Amino acid sequence: MTTPSRRALVKAAAALPALAAVSAAVAKAAEPGATRLILLGTLGGPSVGRPRYMTSSVMLHGGSAHVLDCGYGVTEQLVRAGVKLQDIRDIFITHHHPDHNIELGTLIYFAWYAGLTAPLNLYGPPPLRRITADYLKALKPDVDIWLDDIGHSPLGPVKVHEVSAAGPVMASGDMKVRSAIVNHPPVAPALGYRFDFPDRSIAFSGDTTPVESVARLAKGADVLVHEAMYMPAMKAELEDVANRQAGGSAIEADRDKLWAHLMRSHSPAEGVGRIAAEAGVKTLVLYHLVPITGVTDDQWKTAVRSGGFKGEIIVGQDLMVI
Repeated sequence: MTTPSRRALVKAAAALPALAAVSAAVAKAAEPGATRLILLGTLGGPSVGRPRYMTSSVMLHGGSAHVLDCGYGVTEQLVRAGVKLQDIRDIFITHHHPDHNIELGTLIYFAWYAGLTAPLNLYGPPPLRRITADYLKALKPDVDIWLDDIGHSPLGPVKVHEVSAAGPVMASGDMKVRSAIVNHPPVAPALGYRFDFPDRSIAFSGDTTPVESVARLAKGADVLVHEAMYMPAMKAELEDVANRQAGGSAIEADRDKLWAHLMRSHSPAEGVGRIAAEAGVKTLVLYHLVPITGVTDDQWKTAVRSGGFKGEIIVGQDLMVI
């Protein structure tokens, strides 16, 4: 049997207070009327083996879990956060890039395996219906084996709702959701979402350049969760091919083309500050961070402040509770 290294034990011990805080927040979210947001993954881009997981979040309200995006690691992070997978009622996808949807099928499977029997509703842009059907087809042989072998309850209905335009998405109980079309070429449509609960409103930009549709969507919200790039460090990282390969990426694209893609599809921190100021939100949370190393929280905040935002700024971390 392999004995854990001292470094591994120290790292695990250091994580305990954070996990305890998350568990406490999950318990509080079960209280009537309370809503908690947990950032499950805050990494921008589809690289594996990094210090953070890919983009995903969960909102907890009234004993139910509402997941936004399913980047790699979402299932494990939900469990680490103390969220019962069988409590998931909805999954919302902002757009079809792997760092936002790669683990959708995995999460559906493990939610069922954990005991989900209620209908599961999925929302997102086309071709979400085809993607989901393909995932369920791939999962069926394994699901059938468990039905036979241990008498597990059948997988409940998975209802897919494709969203192609801005406007109301759904309303259930005391939660209302609406969408906005954002700018993330060449992917179209790409969505932002706003969730209104009785005690707070939370808006998500999804992947986008700084656009007025997000400012309108988030107008007066308590929290805006917005993607962000720190440009000086981003330029340095683009030059560091060895680091990109160490992060699970073998992409050696033309750097000029990659830079052009980032500028036409994503948001510099300064632009995020401008959108948050225009929206008049109380709290701005930065996620889908690029890069994830070499930038201090103060540097992130200074860049955002230069865009004119004067409210609270939180630089997201995996498993952060807001």
